[in-house]
Amino acid sequence: MSAKSATLLTVLMLSAILFTGLGLLSVETGGSAVANDGYGISSFHH
Repeated sequence: MSAKSATLLTVLMLSAILFTGLGLLSVETGGSAVANDGYGISSFHH
């Protein structure tokens, strides 16, 4: 494996780990938040 492809693979793997962590964090913190769509439509369903 060349150094260029190894660097590309490392960057892709680290970005995937970062995005997965951010996704899990947003799901965990968003569980206690009230859903808001910005238009007030979701308040009718409660």
